Amino acid sequence: MNLIVAAMQSEIKDVVEHIKPDTKVLVTGVGKVNAAMKLAEILKTENIETIYNFGFAGASGTYDVGDMVLIDQTNYHDFNLTMFGYALGQVPGYPAVFESNLTLVNKIKTLYPKIKTGYLLTGDTFMTDIRPGNYVYDMEGAALYQVAHYYHIPIISIKVISDVIGMENHIESYTSFEEKVGSQKINEVYQMIFGGKK
Repeated sequence: MNLIVAAMQSEIKDVVEHIKPDTKVLVTGVGKVNAAMKLAEILKTENIETIYNFGFAGASGTYDVGDMVLIDQTNYHDFNLTMFGYALGQVPGYPAVFESNLTLVNKIKTLYPKIKTGYLLTGDTFMTDIRPGNYVYDMEGAALYQVAHYYHIPIISIKVISDVIGMENHIESYTSFEEKVGSQKINEVYQMIFGGKK
């Protein structure tokens, strides 16, 4: 069974209308704790073979609103134990960086050769401060990867860029994207991966 994970119903409302028999949908709620709690709960009771995280994300650098981004690595931007010798974002007992499953990465790149790739930073903050570099930001991704790592289940994440940090009318633009086009773009990718009715 393939598990489709999103934080909000608004991200996958179109996916739910065209769901495939071999996939199950989980809406976790916003934030790291909700994401980890809900994913761990379902992994204890369901036979999940792969995890696909779809959702909206902010970005910095050269990304544009509407870009589809395949996440290759992720960690936390609000977890810091560097004073004890850990990498920035590293949770003790876990790798410094969580990586997407390579088999799934190659599958997506074969289906979608022009898809952009990115490094996802996760934290319990809607990011509005400009940071140098090309990054993707969300509030759940790394927590999902941490749980998947614990349960030894392959995971991958595909994000649609909903807002670029520092853009004009930042919050208004995000709201408009969420209401009008975000779920459609996620469904396009879902249908591309799993086939079926569009």
